[in-house]
Amino acid sequence: MQIISVPTVFTCPTPSAGWLNLAQIRQLQFEDYPNPIAVVTWHNGDKQSFFGDNATAIMNAWLEAQERCNCDNYRLKNRRL
Repeated sequence: MQIISVPTVFTCPTPSAGWLNLAQIRQLQFEDYPNPIAVVTWHNGDKQSFFGDNATAIMNAWLEAQERCNCDNYRLKNRRL
C-alpha cells in the first residue's frame, strides 16, 4: 500500500475577504478583462465570487501553489482561465 501525503492547507490572504484555504477549492474560474473576477467552487459544491484585488490575489496564490507543488494535482489543473 502506498500512502500519498498532500498538503491540506494552501493559505491565501486577500485584501478584504480574509484568508482562504486553496485546498478546499474544487474549481476556480478566473477572468481578468475588463475587471478581475474569480468564481470559486468549494469542495462541497458551494460557489462564491470574488472581485478586483481579491480575485487577483486568489489567482496569484493559486498559480504560486501550483508552482510549489509541481505535481499532477487535479485541483490545480481544473481551472478555467
